[in-house]
Amino acid sequence: MAFTKRRIVTGHDETGAPVIISDGPAEPSFLGRTTASLWYVGQPPVTVDDGGDEPADRKDFVPPPGGISWRIFTLKPSGGKAIGPTDDPRFDQDRVGFHATPTIDFIEVISGRIRLELNDHTVELDAGSCVIQRGTWHRWIVLGDEPCTFSATMLGVGDGDDPGFAGASTGALGPRRVVTDGDGVCADGPPATASQSDGGVVTAELWHTLAPVASELQGGDAPVSDMQLNPPGGGVTWKQVTIPASMADQAALMHRTPTIDFVRIAQGTVDLELPGQPPTHLVAGDCVIQRGTEHAWRNTGDGPFTLSAVMIGVGDG
Repeated sequence: MAFTKRRIVTGHDETGAPVIISDGPAEPSFLGRTTASLWYVGQPPVTVDDGGDEPADRKDFVPPPGGISWRIFTLKPSGGKAIGPTDDPRFDQDRVGFHATPTIDFIEVISGRIRLELNDHTVELDAGSCVIQRGTWHRWIVLGDEPCTFSATMLGVGDGDDPGFAGASTGALGPRRVVTDGDGVCADGPPATASQSDGGVVTAELWHTLAPVASELQGGDAPVSDMQLNPPGGGVTWKQVTIPASMADQAALMHRTPTIDFVRIAQGTVDLELPGQPPTHLVAGDCVIQRGTEHAWRNTGDGPFTLSAVMIGVGDG
């Protein structure tokens, strides 16, 4: 049976009003029946309308310089053996499964358990764990008898200047975040730049590049003065937001950012509201490509809902 994920894509009609462009299963990836290709941008995005389904004739799992891909993988138990192609120079032929790519990767484990092996470090991850994988040699090995499903956003390193902002430290709020650096791990724990509002909304800032990606090692924890809704410097932001059930009856906040957003509902139920449109009901596991539309999120469940969002700044502001 093919691996499917519900994918909602927003956009604008001919009058400029926000609408749902599509709502259905994501396209399968060339990587196999257990991989869903959610969105692909083949070059640095300059408008919120850039990107779409990955071209059917494209057979490279790494996005081009300045490009971006979002996929969800389900890997079967490997019995302790990692796999990988034998003819790809990005894979180490002496260490099966080890590979390195010119990308920054945002990985979130959805279900199951998996081991991340680096040159000098090994980390075991379970559901909810997040990884910032920064061009390091690594491989993945599924642990236990159950498959492991994870989300992967890959940011291709393009032209430009690294703003020189780097560093990651741990705090007390938010999910576990593992950050790779060189041959090992430079941070393992909740991100330092996480906060809780008076209403109980928890926002964990997982990563900021502060500019279009020009280096695998670019980015880190945002300075407090730079924490804002849309990505500072036209870069890429990854954040996780949890809204408690106590806010379900409050008016949802309509907002718009000049970004392409990859949003996954991690827990709970929520309505995606667009002006003048009926709400779109979402449950855990649903994915949304939010393309610069005015919108709001409304908690519709009895408990909290959590969304994970990669927000990509575009050149047109």
